Amino acid sequence: MNLGVMYESINIPESNYRWLVVVDGVKPHMPHDVPPTAEVHYFKDKRSKWGNAQRNFALDLIKKEHPGYVYFLDDDTTLHPELYGAICDLKNDFIQFDQAWISGKKRLGGRISVGHVDSGNVVISRQLISCKRWVQDKRYADGLFIMECSAEAKNKIYIPKVLSIYNTLR
Repeated sequence: MNLGVMYESINIPESNYRWLVVVDGVKPHMPHDVPPTAEVHYFKDKRSKWGNAQRNFALDLIKKEHPGYVYFLDDDTTLHPELYGAICDLKNDFIQFDQAWISGKKRLGGRISVGHVDSGNVVISRQLISCKRWVQDKRYADGLFIMECSAEAKNKIYIPKVLSIYNTLR
């Protein structure tokens, strides 16, 4: 895993976030680079593909009435250093921004549809997510989940700025 590198990319004051790491497996398969702020949980579901059951498990750990936001940081993605500064004062329930390839070329942003959105280019309020869950056996479950959340958002915003980097850690 790339937890150490991911941790370094999280330019957010530690008191402002809770980092849940859900390992697709069972103990004692402990990642070697677990940062001190990470809460590590183990969850295995043979029916799940692409970590979708692990995302649902993480959502179940966060009370649905929690006043904060949820951001799904995949194991190959890093945050742009300006992400927190760009969103910290926003009161929107759905925040989308651009995501770039490691080369810096824009990959996604500005469009909410399957194949054109990624879990790494949206921040969603926990209250908006409510009881919504990822489809476990679909490759494009992120698009389906994000479209469902976006459709119900009351106060969404798009920030046309690269705030996450895709496939940084492959």
